[in-house]
Amino acid sequence: MAHASEPSLHSHSVPSGTETAIPEAERYVGAVLSIRGAEACVGILSNNGSVPDGEGTTVGKFLAIVSHNSILIGFVTQISIEMPEVARDHGYVASARLDLMGEIKADPKGAPRFLRGITEYPLIGDPVLAVGPNELRAVYGRDNDATISVGRLQQDASLSAYINVDEMLSRHFAVVGTTGVGKSSGIVLILQQLLQVRPNVRIFLLDSHNEYDRCFADSAQVLNPGNLKLPFWLFNFEEMIDVIFGGRPGVEE
Repeated sequence: MAHASEPSLHSHSVPSGTETAIPEAERYVGAVLSIRGAEACVGILSNNGSVPDGEGTTVGKFLAIVSHNSILIGFVTQISIEMPEVARDHGYVASARLDLMGEIKADPKGAPRFLRGITEYPLIGDPVLAVGPNELRAVYGRDNDATISVGRLQQDASLSAYINVDEMLSRHFAVVGTTGVGKSSGIVLILQQLLQVRPNVRIFLLDSHNEYDRCFADSAQVLNPGNLKLPFWLFNFEEMIDVIFGGRPGVEE
């Protein structure tokens, strides 16, 4: 579906240094209709067959907004056929709400780099594209000495998911999920990969359920009630009494 009033992808200049992160023109899906804080409303055009079946715009997908000097990455949180009549007159068949996660800009060397947060918000009419492999590589990192591979991307199984080691170690982070989704396995994978690239890193792991005892072979020193020895000077008076008389009935005197 083509309309003369549709925003044109080619009418926007490609942000300097991020040309390789722009997908082909047929990935064009619509344009920005409104902005509210870190949320953008996007008008979605009818699929003209250029986007393969199963890869259309829906909740959980990423979209890229080509702004003046950056590529904004948004996560689709809502899809609806409700939209202003003026948007329908421009050929849009649905609207999508995006949570803006960050932006791809050129680093000092000219390579695309993903930064969390938004420094410059898009304008109404800015073109919106389906996120391709180049954008995903920029968001989820590339293979180098500073990264470790922790699996494959759900959005594109042909791409590896990388974590920047130094950024991970210098910040707080959490691994969350429901029971049985693989949190423990994920933690083991991250730590094993981390020890390969940073063998001198010291990790103190509290394993209350004895899940990780056999996961690190000779790389770990495992302390348990059977081999843990503490010096007496480490205990206070109450703890010392408990050690000496712990198996005897208490005496009030």
